[in-house]
Amino acid sequence: MKKKNKPMADGGAASSGTPSSRGQRSLRSALQVFWKRKYLVLAVFLVVCLVVCGVHFCRNLHTASTILSLDYEEASKGLTPNKTRFNIFEIRSSEVMERLIAYAGLEGKVTPEELSECVSVEATHDKSVSGDVYYISTSFVVSFTNRSAVNKISAEQMLTLLCRAYRDYFVEHYGYNHSILSFDADHLKFNDEYLMAADLLELKCKQLQKYVQLRGRESKNYQDSNTGSTFSALEQRLSNIETYDFARLRSYIIGNGIANDRTGLIRMLDYKMRMDSLMQDKMMAAYEEDIKGIGMYDAAMSAIVMIPTENEDLQYYMSRTSTGMDSMAIHAQEQLTGTMDRTEQIEYNAYLTEKLKNSTSSQAKKEKADAMILEMGSLLDEIASDIQTLDSAYSSSKAHNYIDFSKNDICFAERIGLLPSILCTMLIFLVVFAFVFVHKYVSDKENKA
Repeated sequence: MKKKNKPMADGGAASSGTPSSRGQRSLRSALQVFWKRKYLVLAVFLVVCLVVCGVHFCRNLHTASTILSLDYEEASKGLTPNKTRFNIFEIRSSEVMERLIAYAGLEGKVTPEELSECVSVEATHDKSVSGDVYYISTSFVVSFTNRSAVNKISAEQMLTLLCRAYRDYFVEHYGYNHSILSFDADHLKFNDEYLMAADLLELKCKQLQKYVQLRGRESKNYQDSNTGSTFSALEQRLSNIETYDFARLRSYIIGNGIANDRTGLIRMLDYKMRMDSLMQDKMMAAYEEDIKGIGMYDAAMSAIVMIPTENEDLQYYMSRTSTGMDSMAIHAQEQLTGTMDRTEQIEYNAYLTEKLKNSTSSQAKKEKADAMILEMGSLLDEIASDIQTLDSAYSSSKAHNYIDFSKNDICFAERIGLLPSILCTMLIFLVVFAFVFVHKYVSDKENKA
């Protein structure tokens, strides 16, 4: 019996010395160490967890956050109101930080680069939805964490000032384009022809009038609280200038044949009349050919042609389709309209040429025309300034609705970082347990040796 049991004993000893068996014994030993001291382990776990929660709480005391929401049509396309590409990280740009420093009174105490490190931005939604489909976020969590340079001002105050700085920056850069309102009559060159100067002034007047009309359509009842001005009133002023003042200016220039280079202007008008006459003949020939073609068109095809068509409800109906004669008729109408426009231009240029040839302008008349042009330019400049003032007030009031800042309420569990603290404490205890396990494994191996 002993001889039979001996190989089994040797086999058991060999199996008990394998790495897997030592590992199992070491794991049981490590678990026994923790289980015997389970109340102490639990107490230590709670203490460590409380310490980590305290660290999170202290850090969050110096952090404030808000939710920035974009509320305009182009935002869903990733654009600003003036159709340029939107970039939320501009909230950390030097220009915004410089405004924030000025608002907070921190000049010389912190640099824009240092202050930008206090700001963090995160989209409220993940960009990637599925595969190649991307979601463009229109809301972001903006956080400000106080550093040593700005400890005298609370994070909540700094965040409020940051929102103000970014709103002002956004309105200034991405509101409406006001460049058309920039006008200076001094750029008019009086060595050019008087009629050209009048044309330039009238073009500017029409641009301002169109700008005000578009604004009036957006807000018919808007009135500047400071000046009492409205878009409709400014539009009326421009309409009066276009109807009366420019008519008076042109009548004086043309009626007195005022020109800097009379001979050169007459040659230019003659050239334009020849070119217009050639184009007029070309358009009239095209018109006549279209009319002739329509007359020769097969009478059977001139009737309404109906074809079977399927509507949105998958039902068939007979729909009218265009014929070749329709295209010829449209083209003929276009050519006739162009011919009439050329005729009017030729007649006008012929009238100008006659006035220039038969009129003489004295120096006094030129000086009066100069004064009228300067007066007209100053008047447009004044109206452009009034439009700028009214439009800035309107844009600012409207742009405040482009960006909305709502308080990002943090519950107590989030403020102390409860879940991250528990996970961090568990990780610490796993590391300690792994250390105990390795120690037991090494000791068991040495004892077997």
